[in-house]
This record gives sequence, C-alpha cells and structure tokens, in this order.
Amino acid sequence: MQIKKIIPICMLFLLSCSFYAIGNTREQLEIFELNLVDNSEPKFYFVKLLQGSHIVIYDKDGNKKQSIQPIFPDIEDDYKKNKYQLPQKYRQSFLTASGISETDNLFVYNYEYNKLYSFPISKLEVFAIKDDCFPSDETNYQFGFALALNQIPQDYDPNDTTFVYIGKESPFAQQQLTLLNWQKISDKENEEDNYLAQAHGLHYYLKQHPSQRDDYPKCGRLVIKNEKNKILRDDTHIYSSFYGGLPLNGKDNDHEYKKQWTGKLFKNKPLVVFGFFFVGARECPVIDFIDSSFPSYDIRLRCDSRFVYYSCK
Repeated sequence: MQIKKIIPICMLFLLSCSFYAIGNTREQLEIFELNLVDNSEPKFYFVKLLQGSHIVIYDKDGNKKQSIQPIFPDIEDDYKKNKYQLPQKYRQSFLTASGISETDNLFVYNYEYNKLYSFPISKLEVFAIKDDCFPSDETNYQFGFALALNQIPQDYDPNDTTFVYIGKESPFAQQQLTLLNWQKISDKENEEDNYLAQAHGLHYYLKQHPSQRDDYPKCGRLVIKNEKNKILRDDTHIYSSFYGGLPLNGKDNDHEYKKQWTGKLFKNKPLVVFGFFFVGARECPVIDFIDSSFPSYDIRLRCDSRFVYYSCK
C-alpha cells in the first residue's frame, strides 16, 4: 500500500524535473548579418554563410565527408564577374554544408521598428559574390542568400538595425527593445564624466573610453545594477586590442547614433544589452545577456571582417 503511494509521487517528481530541463535547454543561437551590396545593379541584400572555393561537408564526428570543387563552374572569364548564381545541381550540397534545410526560413528582425520578415529558404537563390575589390581567383568569393531591396520595405541601414536567423522558427521575442537615453553624471572622485541610463528597472552606468576624451564619447566600461544596487554585469574592454568602443546614443555634428539597446531580444532568454563594444575591424557587435549565468558564447555572431565587397566602388 505504501509502495503504491510512493510510485505516483516519484513519477510526478520525475516529470517535473523533465519539464524543468526542457524549459531550460541551452541552445547556441547563430545570428547573421544583413549586408547591402551596393556595387551591383540592381542592388541587393546579402546574408553570407560560406567562404572559399568549394563546399566541404563534414560528418557528425567532424571528419571531412565530401568536398565539391568548384561549386560554380563558370570560370571562362577568369573570375571577373562580381557575382555568380550557384547552379541548381550544387544547391543541396551548399545547404548540407551550411546545416540548412529547404524547409527552413530566413528571418530578418528589425529591432528598431520591431518588424520581423520571414523568407522560405526554398524561395531564395544562392549567390557567390566578391569578397574583395580585386579578387584573384575563386577562393576570394563568398556564398550566401540574396534578398531584393523591395523584400524588406523599411528604409533603414541594415548594418545598424537588423539581426538574421535561419531555422524552422524565429527565436526573436518581438518585444520592442529600448534605446538607452544617456544622461551625463559627474564622478567627482576621479574627475571624469560618466553616463547613466535607466530601463526595465535597471541602472546602466557607462564610463567614457579614455582615448576618446576630446572626441564624441565612446563606451569604455559598462556596469549594470538592479534597484537594490546589486551589480549584474561589469564589462570593461578598454585595454583589449580585440575590442573597441562604439559611440554613445545621441547626435554629434555629422551623425545621429542609435547604438546601445536593451530588452528581451530572444524568446525564453534573459534580457540583453548590445551596441557598447565591437570586435575586429568589421565592428562585429557584442550581444550580452544581463544575467551573467548566460554567457555571451550562447550567441554565435556570424560577422565576418572579410566582407568588404559592398564598400568597393
């Protein structure tokens, strides 16, 4: 009789544990860039996935399974074209190498206007485009999906206001993010100018980058505290050669900056902050979870400093 009572209790406990595990599954999100290719007629947007001269397919253990070279056979012009459309016979190999299915969708999220656009992969063409202003051979091309300008109706700079994800469902929460409004505050102890912004019941303290004192202020150190003055994040990349500070939100003589945002960017994930620091010459954005138990490597940013074609004139 006692055993009969214990069994249902154990089953309930195991079920509750399994639901907890499912609800807290950690999944790395791959976020891509949307780049404007403006040295082409017509102009178009491009999402890069692969780089190089051929497709390499790996097995589940990471061993090379298949290599197809080249993936576009039109080489009679000695690679003088700015772009080539990937032949249909190589499309499935390209998708396999990229870990993408024809049943997936390409999601473009405009976080400034809180707009989400979805495109079936099966309807998108794959192109190889120049990775350099003067490519010498097929290794200087990169491969990805193209979108026509009229497929995204908002008139905005895609490098500043969008994130791209490819998969079955969108990971974006579609809750309007907050553009941080900085107010200058004094640090009498160190005789420095700091900045404060408030959002979601949190206080965002920012110290100006020391090398930018005479220019428009840039981020140097970010500290986030809750209403009880507990530090939730303390990030500083001032002395790192890999990181740089981005301009603070606001206006200077020539530009209006909208860089620092915070809020719930992803479903079933904590609040994020981004737009404070960049990595590398291409200024890849750094997205951080405010909950420090969720490390930034939970998000893989597919930003490549080699993408320079759209700036070639």
